[in-house]
Amino acid sequence: MYTNRTLKLQYVLPRSYIQLLIHVTPMVIAYVLYVVCGFKEAIIPLLPIGVIGTAVAFYVGFKNNSSYDRMWEGRRLWGSITNASRVWAAMVLDLAGNNSNEEVRAMARHMVLRQIGWCNALRLQLRRNKVWTQKYYQSYISSIQYKGDQDYPALMQETLDKFCGAAEREYALSKVNPATHLLHLQSRDIKSLKEQGVIDNIEHANLTNVITDLYNQQGGCERIKNYPFPRQYAVFSRLFVDIFIMLLPFGLIAEIARHTPHAQWLLFPVCIIVNWVFNAMEAVGDLSENPFENALTDIPMSSICRNIEIDLREMMDDKDIPERLTPVNGVLM
Repeated sequence: MYTNRTLKLQYVLPRSYIQLLIHVTPMVIAYVLYVVCGFKEAIIPLLPIGVIGTAVAFYVGFKNNSSYDRMWEGRRLWGSITNASRVWAAMVLDLAGNNSNEEVRAMARHMVLRQIGWCNALRLQLRRNKVWTQKYYQSYISSIQYKGDQDYPALMQETLDKFCGAAEREYALSKVNPATHLLHLQSRDIKSLKEQGVIDNIEHANLTNVITDLYNQQGGCERIKNYPFPRQYAVFSRLFVDIFIMLLPFGLIAEIARHTPHAQWLLFPVCIIVNWVFNAMEAVGDLSENPFENALTDIPMSSICRNIEIDLREMMDDKDIPERLTPVNGVLM
C-alpha cells in the first residue's frame, strides 16, 4: 500500500514512458504529412475522434471500477480476518486459557499462536506469483518486496516454526494448501476441548462458527488470487486506448494549425498530455486488478498480520511484543 500523498516519478515513469515513446510515432507522421509535405488529405475530422475518445473513457472507467472492486474486496476480507482473529483469541483464552489444567492452558495458548501462523501462512500463499502476473509489478519496489515463489518455501517454513512448532510444520508443508490445514488443526483442538469437558456444546458451536468464517475469508482471498481479471476487458481496454491515441494527432493537427498557424508544434505537447492521461488511467486499472501481487498498491498484508500478532500476544499478556511495521520509501507491505 502506497502511503505518501504524492507518487514519486520513480514509480510513475517506468509504467508510462514506454507507451509515450510508442505513441510519438503517429504524432510525427501527422506533423510531417500535414506541415512538411502539405498532404491535407491525411487529416481525420475531429468529431468522430472525440466520440471514440468519449467511448474509450467510459470503457476504461468501467475497467477501473471493476479493478477497484477487486482490490477493495481484498481489503474488506483482511479486515474481517483481523476481527475474526481477535474473536478467536478472546474466546479461546476466556474458555480455556484460565483453566486449572496446565495442559489445557498450554493448548489454548498454542491455538492462539496457531491463528497468528495461519494469518501469515495465508499471506505467503497469496503472494505466490501467478502465470498472468505482469513483470512491472515487481519492478516498482524490488528492493523491499517478497519475491513470490523464490522465497516461499523458506518463509513458510520459518513462519510455521515460529508459531506452530516442528510437528505441525511438517504436517502443513506436506499439504498443497498449508493455511487450510492449520484451520483443520484448530477444529481438532476445539473438538478435543469439548471431549475433555472444558467447553460445552454451545461454546464448541461458537468456536466452530469462527473457523467457518475464517475458511470463508480465506476462500474469498483465494478467489481473487486464482481468478484473473477477465482478459476480454483488460485487452480491449488497452487496444481501444492505443487506437484513440494513434488517431488523435490526425484530428488535432488541422485544429491546431487553424488556431495557431505559427505554432503547429503544439501538436506534440497536447497529444503527449492526452496520451499520458489515458495511459495513466489504464495503468491504474492494471495495478488494482490483482491486489496480492507484491505491488506498491497491494493490500498491506504483512502490516495487517503484524497488527494481528500484536493484538493476540497482548491478549495473552506476552512481554516480547513486536513493533508495528512502518512504510519503507512510502510503501507499507
